[in-house]
Amino acid sequence: MSLWRALRRFLKGDGFIYSGYLAFLSLLALLPALGVLFWLSQQSTIIRTADAAFRDFLFTNLFPETAKQVVGVVDKLRANARGLGQAGVAIIAGDLLLKALALNAAMDRIWGSGRRNIWGFARGALVVLLVVPTVVGALYWLVRFIEKFLLSLMPMFREPIQAVFDPVEIGVPLIAALTLIYRWVPARVNLWKSPLASATLVAALIEVARYVITHYFATLQQLKSLYGAFIAFPVLMVTTFVIWALVLYGAALVAEGFGSKWRWPFGRKPASAARGTNTKNG
Repeated sequence: MSLWRALRRFLKGDGFIYSGYLAFLSLLALLPALGVLFWLSQQSTIIRTADAAFRDFLFTNLFPETAKQVVGVVDKLRANARGLGQAGVAIIAGDLLLKALALNAAMDRIWGSGRRNIWGFARGALVVLLVVPTVVGALYWLVRFIEKFLLSLMPMFREPIQAVFDPVEIGVPLIAALTLIYRWVPARVNLWKSPLASATLVAALIEVARYVITHYFATLQQLKSLYGAFIAFPVLMVTTFVIWALVLYGAALVAEGFGSKWRWPFGRKPASAARGTNTKNG
C-alpha cells in the first residue's frame, strides 16, 4: 500500500530529522522573509496585495490560535524593513536562498535522488521563495473576494456561506502550494496527478494536526502557568515541526506514486478505452 511504503521511505530518509531541521530554519527565516516581502510591497501595489494576503493566510489560518500572539511582535519587527536598502535585501535574500536549498536536500534524501544540476537547485529555490508565496496570496485573496461578494449579494445566508468558505480559505491555497512543491522541488519532475493527490491528503492531515495541537495545548494548564505569555512560542515550534513532517511525508507519497493510477473525472480517457469505444460504435 502506498501509504505504508511512503511511511517507510519517510523514516528511511530521516524524515523526522529533516523536519526538525526545516522547522528550525523556517523560524529563523520567517522574519527575514516577511521583511523582504514587506520591502517589496512598498515597490508595487500588486506585491503589497499579495503580501497582505499571504501574511493573513499564514497567521490567521495555518497556525493555531495560541501562536497568533506572535503576530504583533512580528508586525513590529518587520516594519523595520522600511529602512532596508537594496544591498540589505540582497543579503537577506541570499540567506533565504540557502535555507530554501535545505528543502531541496530533504526532498532529495527522501527520494534517493542523485546530485542536482544548477537548474534543479534554482528551480526548487524559485518555487519555494517566489512562486508559492505569490500563488498562496493570490488564491487566498481570490477566495476571500468571492466570499465577500456572495455575502454582499445574500446577507441572509451569512452562516452557510461562511461555513463553506472557512475550510476553502485554507484548503485551496494550501493544496496549490503543496502541489507546486511536489511538482517542481524534487530533482525528478513529476506529473500533476500524484502531486495533487498527495497535496490534498497532506492538507487534510495538516488541518487535523492543527486541531489536535490547538486542543492539546489548551488543556495543559500547568504548561500555561509555566510559560505564561510565552506559550505561543512552543506551540509555534511544535506546529511548524509537525507541518514539515507532513510535507515531507507527502513527498514520500509522491515518490511512491500515490494517486498516479487514480481515474480523475476531468482527465482524458485511456487510449485503450477510447479504442474500445470507437470499435463498439463502428
